[in-house]
Amino acid sequence: MTAPVLASPAPRNFWQDTQSSAVLAGLIAVIIGWAGPNVLVYSVAQAAHLSDATAMSWLWAHAIFTGLAGIFLSLRTRMPILNTWSTPGIAFLVTALPGIPFAEAVGAFVTSAVLVFILGTFKPLTRALGAIPPHLAAALNAAILLPFGFKAAQAFGVQPALVGAMTLAYFLVRQISPRWAVAAVLVAGVGASAGLGLWHPAPISLALTQPQFVLPVFSLHATVNLALPLTLLAFTGQFVPGFGVLKTNGYQPAPGPVLRTCGVASLGAAFVGCHNLTLGALLANIVSGPEAHPDAQKRYTAAIWAGGINICFGLFAGTFVHLMGILPAEALAALAGIALLGAMGSSLQGAFQGQSGSLAAPIIILVTLSGITPLGIGAAFWGILAGLAVFAAERRGAGKMVQAAK
Repeated sequence: MTAPVLASPAPRNFWQDTQSSAVLAGLIAVIIGWAGPNVLVYSVAQAAHLSDATAMSWLWAHAIFTGLAGIFLSLRTRMPILNTWSTPGIAFLVTALPGIPFAEAVGAFVTSAVLVFILGTFKPLTRALGAIPPHLAAALNAAILLPFGFKAAQAFGVQPALVGAMTLAYFLVRQISPRWAVAAVLVAGVGASAGLGLWHPAPISLALTQPQFVLPVFSLHATVNLALPLTLLAFTGQFVPGFGVLKTNGYQPAPGPVLRTCGVASLGAAFVGCHNLTLGALLANIVSGPEAHPDAQKRYTAAIWAGGINICFGLFAGTFVHLMGILPAEALAALAGIALLGAMGSSLQGAFQGQSGSLAAPIIILVTLSGITPLGIGAAFWGILAGLAVFAAERRGAGKMVQAAK
């Protein structure tokens, strides 16, 4: 682990501290985010039958509010803090959002934002949520992400040439420069779709996206099925690994202010149709590693550039959504699945690492993937509940065996 980076006591000048590598790191982080995880909102829109305007507003809110939050936190702490939305959360919404009126979903987004803010205010609540064993949180994330891998494999069965080209591009570029692998998948998908005559060309205009205000409606059903799982996924799937990435690179910001800032940003974004905004995890290494800036105390500039570039992209979010509509459904499924492949692998590894013989993680994965909804409550909630129950029973049984041996 890198030695902690001590913040400079003297005021820093952003323009003097920045250099071309920081700008490039910020640009790469945004490009990969838009080429990979951000595509998932299109899957949510299709599954829940949302309008293009709603999907565009969702992307707009994500880009604008995460950009502002990242710039604020990076300037305040002089650490490279990258903000994004909850990727496990958007994956969860693909199956959880259909059937729930969008106004109620927005009410759940507002509730989740308030819960995240509270988590950053009251340490006992943070400790309680943090008490969930890391391997069980990883198992829940894996169960949420695995369907995207299944859909990518199914897309290969329908369009083997297209999906095969995208997969090949990913693994080839990954050997050379992992940070560009997902962007290569998008380029390969566009090229292969055009070459195979599979895309659906349509007039694309570069126009500012108009955010769509949604009046939230609060319901117990949406709170239980959306707000609580989204809060859990944001904390376990984004905040915990996000702080881990920063710590690995030598930065240790106080969790409270980060959580509270993300809660406030999420609250603003919720009213225009966006779910939780969190601490970046997968993309955080790009702006906090040595490639961003040789001086660790100046890498905060890379995160600020990422925030500014993300805002610029978000202003034209509608253009991006229309560009995704040109591609066939199989290309989008493959892009989403391949973009999340690394997260799936790390989640599965974390779920079973050092837990030989335990059935808690498999139970979480099985129950969550089953899609069951007893009492109208979603499978993700029952999955983590079942896993925690099995984990507690196993620990109790192991404790009795130890006492008997004595």
